[in-house]
Amino acid sequence: MNSFYLTVLSLFLTAHLGAQTNKTIASRINLDLAAKDERFDKFQITLALFELKKDSILSMNFEDLKPAVPIFVKKPVGFRSYAYGFLFFNGSSNPINKGYITVLVGNPYHKNPSLFVDHNQNFDFTDDTCYQLPYFEEPALYLNLKNAKHPNGQIKLKLSRQILTGRHDFKQFMNEYFSTTYKDRNFIGIEFTYREQRYITKSGFFRTAEDSFQIGLYDGNSDGLYNTPLTDKLLINDLEDSVFDATNPLKFELIDPHKWPMTFEKNGTVYQVNEMDTFGKFIVVEPAKKIDGNGKIQIGKKAPNMAFHLSNGERLKLRKLRKKQVYLYFSQMNAKNFQTDTLILRQLAAIDSNNLKVICVLYSKNSYELRIFQDFVKPGYLLAYGTKNISEKLGIKSIPQSLFLGKRRRVQFYGKSPQDFLRFYLQQHP
Repeated sequence: MNSFYLTVLSLFLTAHLGAQTNKTIASRINLDLAAKDERFDKFQITLALFELKKDSILSMNFEDLKPAVPIFVKKPVGFRSYAYGFLFFNGSSNPINKGYITVLVGNPYHKNPSLFVDHNQNFDFTDDTCYQLPYFEEPALYLNLKNAKHPNGQIKLKLSRQILTGRHDFKQFMNEYFSTTYKDRNFIGIEFTYREQRYITKSGFFRTAEDSFQIGLYDGNSDGLYNTPLTDKLLINDLEDSVFDATNPLKFELIDPHKWPMTFEKNGTVYQVNEMDTFGKFIVVEPAKKIDGNGKIQIGKKAPNMAFHLSNGERLKLRKLRKKQVYLYFSQMNAKNFQTDTLILRQLAAIDSNNLKVICVLYSKNSYELRIFQDFVKPGYLLAYGTKNISEKLGIKSIPQSLFLGKRRRVQFYGKSPQDFLRFYLQQHP
């Protein structure tokens, strides 16, 4: 091939690859990790077990909200005693115990009882898989519950023995609760029951040259399906976080078919969701081509007269700063570049304190963390508590984020990091 054709081919490939580089590329993220949500370790959910007499159990009536009815069951042989209980699961389709799956335990008072889960919900436990339940410090039992109509829809459960050492009051309360609430059946005792923990979030990692974070789908109604409208959620997490928070509006987007394609914001970039697997196996996202504000206040409009609760106990309304420019930085202590950003905030606050006010809005579940940060760092800027009300009214959809207000609370722009804003401000005020 002569040099002329080589040159033409080289130019074609360069142009083609350049066009490919400039195109927005969608990313398919496999959600193959069972992740914890904020309730996983906090909630004490008990798999209550009741004595089985002869061949009949009583249906789940959930604290007498509906009459209990007797159900004939077929039990496996070879056990001295039996107990039964119920696992909440909206993927259940049995009309008698709708929303619950029945379990049977053989020899419930032994060291390692046998567990039978009625997956097919025919109340015949002789055709079900037998699991061995753990003794106190033995590894927990993990099992999957499958949606009756859509077997690919699943949630994962962890069952471990109740640890009651030093918890006399808890033991007494739980024994009294189940005995008095379910008077029509015999509760076998809290010491013979199991703690139930649910993995109802499936997660994976989004990684590009520009950014990296965790993303997940949350099964809000525990039916094994991960795109139920106005119930399930898209969750976003920093890489270093080990728990997803489905209660923090800065960490999730509610799945709403009326707001499709769904968008979310992370580290100042708005992403668009192109596809979401019903069974939570994958999600396809890309940087949004068209951004309509994503809930932000329009440039030039007034920000609402928000009240901030400062870490020193004072209450500050934005109206009091109407004659000044205000730079608001929204973050949390484990956010990306937090230490560097707060160091620059200190510089910003010292540049022109007569005309520029700097407010750092920190989101934390524990208010004392802000007081500790205040005492340790002694920032020259204002330190305020982040709340859901603040994020909603100011259009903050993710952290870290920033908002610059001109005089009289007029919105100038969003999204400049403290470092970029410092450069901008120095250029405007040489």
